[in-house]
Amino acid sequence: MKFSAKALYGLRASFVLGQNFGKVALSVSRLSALAGVSPAYLEKIMHTLKKDGIVTSQMGSSGGYVLSRPPPQISIGEILTSLEGDLFLSSCVANDCKSKNCPNKNIFEIIYFSINDVLSRLTLQQMMDEYINGNKNQKSPTEVSSRATGRIPIKEKKL
Repeated sequence: MKFSAKALYGLRASFVLGQNFGKVALSVSRLSALAGVSPAYLEKIMHTLKKDGIVTSQMGSSGGYVLSRPPPQISIGEILTSLEGDLFLSSCVANDCKSKNCPNKNIFEIIYFSINDVLSRLTLQQMMDEYINGNKNQKSPTEVSSRATGRIPIKEKKL
């Protein structure tokens, strides 16, 4: 599974807005500079996030974009789904499978629901906290996953 540039840039822009939540609205040009995204492309991304209620815009000389809710109330899944649409892994999950006896359907559904479960639990605030603390406490992928989902980490096999 690979996310598009639109999703990655949108997540980055949301992160910047999260860092500025409750402080000031950010113009497209300022947000573009902070997020490292071209202003024209960022404007399209922000339009989508605004349409889906993740950000709002403020008019006037000190206008710009702000998050519509505090970072702990916005999930990473909400942002990614806004920008990518449904995160189907394969046609099997989307019920477009051509085979009536496809052995992949059940496993892809498990993967799909697991990914969506994690993404719906991870918040923008957690992303911001992880970024700040990331270099201090490097975690293995299983530790990060268990912390996000509240599940016990799977012990990795040594080869």
